[in-house]
Amino acid sequence: MLITNASPDDLAQVLSEELDGTVQEVTLLPHSMAHRMYSALWEQPDGPVPIVVRFFSGPRADGDARIEAGALRDLCRASYPVPECYALEVDDHPAGAPFIVMQHLPGQSLATVALDQPERIPYWLDCASILLFKLHSLNWHNSFDLFQPALDPLEFAERQIKWWGRQAQVVGAEEAEEGFSWLRANLYRTRRSSGPSLIHRDFHPGNLLADGDRITGVVDWGEMALGDPAVDVAWTRMILSTEVNAELGDLFTEAYFRRNPAVAETLSFWEVFSACKRLTRIARLADATGVNGNHNGSRPTLRPGLKNALRDFMCQRLTEEDMD
Repeated sequence: MLITNASPDDLAQVLSEELDGTVQEVTLLPHSMAHRMYSALWEQPDGPVPIVVRFFSGPRADGDARIEAGALRDLCRASYPVPECYALEVDDHPAGAPFIVMQHLPGQSLATVALDQPERIPYWLDCASILLFKLHSLNWHNSFDLFQPALDPLEFAERQIKWWGRQAQVVGAEEAEEGFSWLRANLYRTRRSSGPSLIHRDFHPGNLLADGDRITGVVDWGEMALGDPAVDVAWTRMILSTEVNAELGDLFTEAYFRRNPAVAETLSFWEVFSACKRLTRIARLADATGVNGNHNGSRPTLRPGLKNALRDFMCQRLTEEDMD
């Protein structure tokens, strides 16, 4: 049974067998991510438990599922706010694709909450910066075995540039060519990194859940790694600056700087990389789906002018570096 063709009833039956307990009220969650997700209720002796089922697709699906499950397990042990992982299925693919079953945390996307409370955006950005700094401050040396050993900063950067630069060529992300050329010529800058930390690599309001006055959890850990914390700060700033406006990107960065000013040493390098990576992802999505939406049947949600905004974000950094 392929998950793309499964009805909620079919999926409920598969999950009930895998979890050894009745699963019902399976509902597809609306989202713009590549991975399909469902909410459901899992019957337990003490009552129904709300769960989220996340399926993984693509050539690295098994690895992505293992990374996400391992991240959730170790982060829970470290008391970091993430959903508890209840199950991982990667071997037999009973539903046609690897999947994880995790706790359904209360709240909704911080992106939605913040848009509904524009006067409180500075508060939420400060909360997000605190949470990101907490991640970067976790002691990973005696746990998080799945993500070790940590690479030398320059080797980590070199691998990222090679991988994403190759992807950009494959999907024809011409807008990113100038940025990748600059990154290859400036790899030496990454030696200024203060040292490796746990990094999320897709940290932004859409992956944060908020309820009341607090952030209840961080989701989407399929890219977790050990690396320069500036990788995360740059990505968050890029998302905020190009999806909303530069003022919010600056506001978040300033809030994080108050807690960890050392990331400024390599931030511009990883900001250029973030724009290149995002442009490559957009080109890859367009290459794989054309105009009809992604392979899950939903249409990509990219705001008009996003590619131009990413180019401007990237080129501003290149110009600033040339003037130094």
